[in-house]
Amino acid sequence: MKRKYTKEDEKDEFAQHGHPNRLPFGSASDRGESWAGTSGPFDQGDEYRAFKYMKVGGGDNVGLKHLEVDQNALKAVFLQLAKLVNENASQRKNYLEEGKHGRLQCIACGRSSKDYEDMHGLIMHAYNSDSADLLLDHLGLHKALCVLMGWNYSKPPDSSKAYQFLSADEAIANQDDLIVWPPLVIIHNTITGKAKDGRMEGLGNKTMDNKIRDLGFGGGKSKSVYGKDGHLGITLVKFSGDQLGLKEAMQLAEFFEKENHGRNAWARVKPLTFSRDDEKNPNLMQVDEKTREKTRIFYGYLGTASDLDKVDPETRKKVTIKSRMEYLSK
Repeated sequence: MKRKYTKEDEKDEFAQHGHPNRLPFGSASDRGESWAGTSGPFDQGDEYRAFKYMKVGGGDNVGLKHLEVDQNALKAVFLQLAKLVNENASQRKNYLEEGKHGRLQCIACGRSSKDYEDMHGLIMHAYNSDSADLLLDHLGLHKALCVLMGWNYSKPPDSSKAYQFLSADEAIANQDDLIVWPPLVIIHNTITGKAKDGRMEGLGNKTMDNKIRDLGFGGGKSKSVYGKDGHLGITLVKFSGDQLGLKEAMQLAEFFEKENHGRNAWARVKPLTFSRDDEKNPNLMQVDEKTREKTRIFYGYLGTASDLDKVDPETRKKVTIKSRMEYLSK
């Protein structure tokens, strides 16, 4: 149930976060294949009806440069860049806060990038880049940054900044569409307390497997997430990278959402730090009326690109990003 935070973990963290300006893939001509999976759509729950808000085209995209390049190649680059702009937590925060914490640079240009005053300047550069060799990289970055910021990637950016206006429903739908692959559900509040050595302890993998099975979901495999101070109170439930695995992951996430224990609920109730007072918090603990036994209340949701900072370094390194809407439409 306890695991040391080793030097190998630190190496993985450095590998993921140490070089934010280095693209992890080759030339544009090497990336022509689609990342879509096996075919066969299945029914979706109420939680996922938000897909009707997806910004996928329409009148806004007239003259859009994205339509002038190979669509499969652009899609592959966009998904890789969606991972790259999200997996480094400090870089992602700097994007979202318009460069308040450091220089804004173009990761498509890499070391040759100049600095940009704000995200508008960076996005204008990405969309209007005149580098033929890096055209796909820049257009993919333009789209990835627009989705991150909640802006309209299907409207060409200009000085009016009209592309920055997108409804909250559309922005959230675009972000929720970018799922971690193979699919996983992130479960919070799995911490149990402090050990004598001061390290945090939490529910083990086998214990979580049993608890998930008790809820009626047996297809996933649990993995606890640890940091330097021990268990982080996060458990990943990983599913197979196929149609069935995605269906099972979505059903588990939908279960938490229907219980009002989904992503938004956790954002409202999560404590800043662990304390003994958590056991008195009805949002975190429930008491059996008969036995008076206290148990943790779990909160869970389907992992997306924006959650890459919550997973362990090994998982972050291995996963990719897929479009859930596209996968379900195959």
